[in-house]
Amino acid sequence: MQQAALRGLERLHTFDDSRSFRAWWFAILRNCCIDLLRVDNGVYHERLDEVEGEHPCLAIEPLPDPENDLGEQLMWAIAQLTVDHQEILRLKYFADLSYKELAFTLGIPQGTVMSRLHLARIALAAKMKEQQ
Repeated sequence: MQQAALRGLERLHTFDDSRSFRAWWFAILRNCCIDLLRVDNGVYHERLDEVEGEHPCLAIEPLPDPENDLGEQLMWAIAQLTVDHQEILRLKYFADLSYKELAFTLGIPQGTVMSRLHLARIALAAKMKEQQ
């Protein structure tokens, strides 16, 4: 968070007032997190685009007890999805970003946002159905 704040202050002059500050800020946060994962600090040895096996940050937890609340089941199901699907669902529904803000934050076209979000919802529904 501190690195992102510093980077944001250093690049404040690049912020365009006609765009969403929130999308600009999330893009900085996301890029800082990606940069941290790319650093070989003895914990993360693999490059993000060449991850083999399970990444430590995305460890899958055991299937929740059906008697647990729906929130726990939802979080478990999201954790089972691909990184791209997890990211877009979290930014859309937990950060409440618009399609335009998602496109800016993720650096992808708005049409790709809509397609990825649609596929992520389908995958999430399938994971939720597995739990029943």
